[in-house]
Amino acid sequence: MIQTKNIPNLFIPGAPKCGTTSMAYYLSQHPEIFVCSPKEPHYFNTDSGHRYYFDEKSYLSLFESAGLSQVYRTDASVWYLYSETAIPEILKFNPDAKFIIMLRDPVSLYFSLHRELLFAGDETERSPVKAWELQESRRQGQNIALNCSDPNLLQYGEACKLGRQLQKAKALIPDDQMFTVFMDDLKQDTDAVYREVLRFLGVEVIGLESYEVINEKKRRKSLALSKALALFTHLKKRLGIKGGLGLANALNKRNITNEVDDISEEIRLLEPSLYEFFREDVELLETLTSRDLSHWKIQKY
Repeated sequence: MIQTKNIPNLFIPGAPKCGTTSMAYYLSQHPEIFVCSPKEPHYFNTDSGHRYYFDEKSYLSLFESAGLSQVYRTDASVWYLYSETAIPEILKFNPDAKFIIMLRDPVSLYFSLHRELLFAGDETERSPVKAWELQESRRQGQNIALNCSDPNLLQYGEACKLGRQLQKAKALIPDDQMFTVFMDDLKQDTDAVYREVLRFLGVEVIGLESYEVINEKKRRKSLALSKALALFTHLKKRLGIKGGLGLANALNKRNITNEVDDISEEIRLLEPSLYEFFREDVELLETLTSRDLSHWKIQKY
């Protein structure tokens, strides 16, 4: 099968912190699959401020280096699943596109997502308990960082309701064009899941020599420095000033560590209410996937 146009036809729309980066990396190692760089252009989520490409020409340029023998050209923008517009826009753009949807326990997803947004500078509250409590005030436009790319991302309850998001996707995507992957399975037997995905895509089923974990946990050493640099970048963008980010980028890189905060006590305090909050959504996921997810309803602490 030879592809003659550099048109993306495979999407990994999320959700965030569900193994999408690892899956995109594993797929990029296959000779018949191309993954664009950056892997998350966020072109089709037109209802979000979290976008990097705004016109079709620049977006399609990301796929120009794909070889003719690479059957799939992949866009792995994780916020497409949460978006109300992305999947309809993708299907309008390419009705034959295929989708790999990654799923994870919403409770653990919340803590990982909070950490990720804190690292990115969209979140300013280090405590996951307080960040969860701030959702209502943030819905009213309060307690939001000036440089936050999209305040909707801070509505963690909705962002982590993967059952509702999968239901919305299944109503639009034909069954034979969509494949769901549970992060639990990916962790337990990465090779088996990878081969299942390749079979779904109809490409040669091969294994990789190793399956390293990509996008491991990290945090900013100094949140104050991170806020200052984010504000500086935001102001430069508003003023239309280009260049001169060398020192800021150097400071930003030195402000990263893989030693994450110990939030076990906060998890213990917040978990009961989170399990109750997400119970109905997990049950919806069970119905949609015909999968027993009872272990997602049991408190870990």
